[in-house]
Amino acid sequence: MVGLAQSVEEVLRQAEAITLAVAREFDRRSDETLGEDSLARKLGARKPWGAIETVTRTSAEDARRRVLESRALAKLPVIEEAMTAGALSRAQAEVIGAPILKTLHTANPADVDVACTQLLEMSQALPASAVAAAAEVWKAVLDPDGIEPIEKTAIEKRFLRLGKAHDGLVKLTGLLPIEIAATLRTVLDAYRNPRAASSIAFHPADEPDGEAALEDSAGNNDSTNPADGSTHGGSAGELPPPRDTRTREQQDLDTLHMIISTHARSGDAPTMGGAHPTVLVTVTRDDLDNGTGPAWIDGEAEPVSITTAKRMIDTGGYQEVELSPTGEILNLGRTQRCFTPQQRRALAARDKGCIIPAAPHPPDGAKPTTSHPGKTAAKPMSSTPHSCAGGTTTSSTTAPTNSAPAKTAHPKSDGSTAPTPHPGYPPSTDPGAEFHAQNWGQVVPVDFEKPLSR
Repeated sequence: MVGLAQSVEEVLRQAEAITLAVAREFDRRSDETLGEDSLARKLGARKPWGAIETVTRTSAEDARRRVLESRALAKLPVIEEAMTAGALSRAQAEVIGAPILKTLHTANPADVDVACTQLLEMSQALPASAVAAAAEVWKAVLDPDGIEPIEKTAIEKRFLRLGKAHDGLVKLTGLLPIEIAATLRTVLDAYRNPRAASSIAFHPADEPDGEAALEDSAGNNDSTNPADGSTHGGSAGELPPPRDTRTREQQDLDTLHMIISTHARSGDAPTMGGAHPTVLVTVTRDDLDNGTGPAWIDGEAEPVSITTAKRMIDTGGYQEVELSPTGEILNLGRTQRCFTPQQRRALAARDKGCIIPAAPHPPDGAKPTTSHPGKTAAKPMSSTPHSCAGGTTTSSTTAPTNSAPAKTAHPKSDGSTAPTPHPGYPPSTDPGAEFHAQNWGQVVPVDFEKPLSR
């Protein structure tokens, strides 16, 4: 099979060499200086690629590409000779010739021949992708001063554009200079690195010192469940923690959103109307109470769900506005926030991130939710963990959770007694809402009304 593939590729290279040789001859015989004797005109075409399209019945794009490639090869004799002999394919000739052609206006012709010879030898043993990387190195060697003009052009062409919403998605397009792209790629790689995940381990409530939990973790993590033969940590019959099922691209997008959101809440972000950059979502009180209907984000053409609106309320709070049937503002309430920045920092310091096992986000990405509502000054908007209680919520029954990835489930309250709630599995995984101890401990309550001990 290997020999067959090599033989087929050799025949293809010979055929491509003949194809470009024919295109080169058509181009020569269709020169405009020939007038009526031009081959293209005799065939009823204005350009040589039009004549090739008529004769070979190939596409106009392919015919034009053949002529342009034959012209480019004529400027690189070493590559042209190898192509004619069938030693190079069109793809190999392109990855070698494209970077080198950009240096012909300044490079020494002898140096160009040396570069082409070296790259030709590499192409006989390495794939085209490796040869392309080497060609870029030779390009920088032949024209060291050509990089700066390219960068200036790239700076002028850079842009970032957000499209209109369509089917719940907004298309993001842009061109990034290498410097900006490298910065973004490095940050995303850092967050994607498994070692960047929190190493905090939880232990059951009956082992406050954690020693027994550590011993169990060291000796029983790979125990086999005799009931079904599955291997996991914890007691027999327990389900493993929720797994992060996001793709790499989804993880990168969630990370970028977290970084932008964190900066928007920081003191370094510019203000708009005296406030930090704020996303305004509008929803009626009835829809919010009933959990149905649309919510509208300012500036977007398509609505979002009530679930999304409640999640945004968790993070940013809400403000009630009473309107008359004619649109007049009758009453403007004060902004109600679920958790102050000071409470967020204290929760992050206490829990070191999300209390849900296997949650992927670091502490800065965790968002507080109420696992057991405390006293409220008004009717709670929802009993789900993705809404503010509508009034004052005791911080001792609060813990940070991540809400970014839709596939990373964060459980509803399992009904444990406050102020020491336990994390459990989501109803879809565990309909009984039973607590499963996977070497996790209880959340230690924090009273924000008392000063922290030093």
